[in-house]
Amino acid sequence: MSLSWPLTGRSAELQTLQTALATPETSGVLVCGASGVGKSRICRELLAVAAPQGQDLRWAMCTSSARNVPLGAFAAWAPTGVTDTVQLIRGLIEALTAAPSGTAVVGVDDVHLIDDLSAFVVHQIVQRGLAKVILTLREGESIPDAVREIWTAGRFERLDLQPLSLNETAGLLSATLTGSVDAHAAQRLWKLTQGNALYLRSIVEHELAEGRMVLRRDQWCWIGEPTMPPSLAGFLEPRIGSLPGPVGDVVDLLAVAEPIELGALSRIGDPAAVEEAEVRGLITIESGEGGAQVRLAHPLYGEICRSRAATTRLRRLRGLVAAELAADEDRDDIAALVRRATLTLESDLPPDADLFTRAASGAVWLADLVLADRLAQAAARAGAGPESSFVSAHALSWLGRGEEADALLAKVGTGDLDHRDRARLAFLRASNMLWALGEPARAKDIIDAASATVPSPARSYIDAFLAVYWFATDDLDSARQASEHLDLEDLPPVVGAEIAWVLSAISADAGRATDALTAADTGYTIAARSLDAPQMMFNIADAHVSALMWAGRLDEAVEVAERVRRQAADLPGAAQLLGAAIAGRAALGAGCVDSADQLLEQVALAFSERGHGSGWGYRYLLPRITALALRGRIDAAATALDSLDTVRRRFRLLDHERSLARAWVAAGQGAVREAITVLRSAAEAAAAKGQFAAEVMCLQTAAQFGDSAGAARLRELEAVVEGPRVGLAVRFAAALRDGDAAELAAVSLDFERIGDLVAAIDAAAQAAIGYRRKDLRGTALVCGTRAAALAEQCGGASTPALRQAAQPLPLTEREQEIVMLISAGLSNREIAERLTLSVRTVESHIYRAMLKTDTNGRDELAALRPHRRSDS
Repeated sequence: MSLSWPLTGRSAELQTLQTALATPETSGVLVCGASGVGKSRICRELLAVAAPQGQDLRWAMCTSSARNVPLGAFAAWAPTGVTDTVQLIRGLIEALTAAPSGTAVVGVDDVHLIDDLSAFVVHQIVQRGLAKVILTLREGESIPDAVREIWTAGRFERLDLQPLSLNETAGLLSATLTGSVDAHAAQRLWKLTQGNALYLRSIVEHELAEGRMVLRRDQWCWIGEPTMPPSLAGFLEPRIGSLPGPVGDVVDLLAVAEPIELGALSRIGDPAAVEEAEVRGLITIESGEGGAQVRLAHPLYGEICRSRAATTRLRRLRGLVAAELAADEDRDDIAALVRRATLTLESDLPPDADLFTRAASGAVWLADLVLADRLAQAAARAGAGPESSFVSAHALSWLGRGEEADALLAKVGTGDLDHRDRARLAFLRASNMLWALGEPARAKDIIDAASATVPSPARSYIDAFLAVYWFATDDLDSARQASEHLDLEDLPPVVGAEIAWVLSAISADAGRATDALTAADTGYTIAARSLDAPQMMFNIADAHVSALMWAGRLDEAVEVAERVRRQAADLPGAAQLLGAAIAGRAALGAGCVDSADQLLEQVALAFSERGHGSGWGYRYLLPRITALALRGRIDAAATALDSLDTVRRRFRLLDHERSLARAWVAAGQGAVREAITVLRSAAEAAAAKGQFAAEVMCLQTAAQFGDSAGAARLRELEAVVEGPRVGLAVRFAAALRDGDAAELAAVSLDFERIGDLVAAIDAAAQAAIGYRRKDLRGTALVCGTRAAALAEQCGGASTPALRQAAQPLPLTEREQEIVMLISAGLSNREIAERLTLSVRTVESHIYRAMLKTDTNGRDELAALRPHRRSDS
C-alpha cells in the first residue's frame, strides 16, 4: 500500500512562516527542531505556497560529506569556468538572487552543516537584502560562528517546531491511511515516536508492510509488537554509537527498566557513566516528587538497545534493577511492587510466588489487566495458592475472556477453602457467568448452590450478588429489596463498589438524583481503596453521568465525564476506552453531536473487537446510534441499529435508551409518528419499572418531535423526578398542546441554560413552526434562525423539527412523513407497511402532495426533503 503523508497539524506554524516571508522588514525565517520533527517538510510546503505567488525558489541541502567542500552547499548554482574566488562568489550570489518573475527565496536545510564559504554567501544575501532566506537548524547541534553571523546580520522570524501532539498524530494517521484509526493504536504510535513525523512514517510503513497494521471493520488497528524498521535503525544507531562499556550499561539498564531513580541508577551503574550519557544526549533527567527520574532521551533508543543486546544480558540487567527496587524503602508501594515483579518475571532471579500474587492484585488496581493475568499465572506456576486463580480469573473476566475465567475458577478445589473464600469463589464465578458470558440463569444456579452451603456469617458475597442479579435482569423492585439491608462499607470492597453502582444506576433512572450521587460517591471511595475494584469506577461514573443528564444538570455531567476521561487517559486497555465512552455519552447529552460521534465511534468498535460486544460494546453503541441520527447520518444509524439485533445480550437491556435510539432513527427516516409511538411505549414501560427519569426523557423527546400528549403525565412526574429537566419538559409539551409559540421560544432559552442544546433546537424550531401557522413570519424567521445557529453550535445537528422549520412545505404531517420516506428510497408498498396504511392511501397522499407543491412525480417530490446519506 503506497502512502501519501500530508502536512497536518502544522497550519498555525505554516501561517507564521508565510507571514514572515510576506513582511518586508523580515530577512527570513529560522526553523529549529529535533531531527525528523518535520523542519524540511514544512519549509518545502512553504516554498510550494510561495511558488505560485511569483517567487523564484532555490533550496540547498547541507550534508556532512559536503561540509569541507568550499561552496559545497551551492554547487548546483556556481558559475562554471570561473577561477577567481571573488568573481565566483559574485556570480553565485547573482544566480541565487536573480528573480525575473518576482522575489527570490533561498532555502538552506541543516544550516549547521554548511561550509564556511557558502555561509559567507548567505551572509551577504541577508546583509544586502537580496532575497528572503529560509534556514533549518537541528536542535542540539553545535552552531559555527559563521552561521550565527547570518541571522545576526538581518531580522529573522524564529520558529521552534515541536513534535506532533497525540491529537495531531491521530489526525495525520487518519489522513494518511484515509480512514479511522483505533485510538489505542494512535496512542501507542505517539508514545513510541513522541510525535516525531519521520519516526512515525518509518514505523507505520514498516508495520503496514509486515501485516501488523490492519484494517478491521473500517478502522485501522495495530496488532502485535513493533519491530525496528531497518531504515530507522540505520538512522538512529549512529546517535547511540559504539558506547564505552559503562555508558552502554546505563543506556541498556534504562532500555529494560526506565524510568529509574537517579540515585538507584548511580548505585547500579557507574555515576560517571550516567553523567557521560547525559552529556551525549542519550538520557534525560526529570525532577519529580519521588526524586530525579532518569529516562532515555527517546523511546526508540530503547527499541534499538533491546534489539541488539543478548537476551541473557537483558535478563541480568532486569535482575539488577529488581534487586535495587527490593532494597528501597518504598518497595511495597503498589506501582513499585508491580514494577519489581514484572522485572523479576523477565530476569535471572528465582520466581517469587508471593511477590507475583501481590503484584497481580496491584496490576488490577492499576487497570493493567493483561499484566495482572500474566503475573497471576506466574504466581500459580511458582506454587501460589488459590488467590492467584482468583486474581487471574477476575482480570480475564474484565478483559472479556469469560470462558477462560470460568475454566480457571472451575478448577479451584473447595476442600481447602474457608467459608468466606468459598463464597468469594461463587461470587466471582457467578459474576463472570452473568456479565462476561451473558448467562444470568446459570449465574443464579451457581449462587444458589453456594447459598445452600455457606453459613450466614460468610454470606455477604452471596446476598450482594442477588441484588446484582435482579438488577441485571431488570427486576428493579427485587434489586431494591435485596439492597436495602446491605451495608456497603461492611461488604468486601469489590462487592461494595458493584452494589454502589447498582444503587446509583437504579436511582438515576428513577429520577432520585441525590440518592444516585450519594451512592456514586460511596462507590468511588470504595473503589479507590480496593485492589480489585478500580474497573468498577467506570460503571459508577456511567451511572453518575446518567443521574446528572436525566436530571437536566448537563454542565455537571460533562464536567464529571471529562474528569473521568482525564483519569483514564494514561491507563491501559479498556479503561482508557471507558473514559472516552463516558465522555461521549455526556457530550451527546449536552448536544455536542460531532464530538460525541467521534468519541463513541472508536470505543464502540474497539469494545466489539476486544470481546465486549454484548457488554460495553452494546452499552455504548446505543448513544453512538443516537449521535449518528442526530448528525443526519441516518443510513449508518439504521445499519448500526440493525446490528444490535445480532448481539446476544441477556442482561440489563437498557430498553429506554434503545427506544430513544430507535426513535431518532425512525424520525430521521421521516417516520415521525412511528418514532412518537416508540417513545410513548418506552415511557409506559419505564414507568412500570419505576424508571421515572427515563420516562421523562422519552416523553420530552416525543415533544421534540411535536407530540403534546405527554403533558399531563409530565406534570405528575414533577413531584417525583428531581432536577430542572422535568419542569422544562412539562412546559414544552403544554406549549405544544396550547399552540403557544412564545412559550416554546422561552422554553428553548431555558433548555439552552441547562445545557440541553438539542432540546433547545427543537423548542426553537417548534416555535418557528407555531409562529408561521399564525402568519407571524418575521418572528418565525427569528426562531428558525436561532434553531439553525444552535444546530451549528452542536456540530451540525439535524432534527425533524429543525428540518421542518427550515423548509416549510404546504403539507400535512402525514404528507411530510411520506415525502421523507420517498426521499429515503422506499417504494409505495414499503411506505404503506412502515406507516400501517394501505397502498391506495399512500398514493392518495402522494397525489395531494404533488398538487400542493406543483411537482411532477416522486423524484421531484423527494427532492423537497433530500435524504442525507451515511457519509454526509
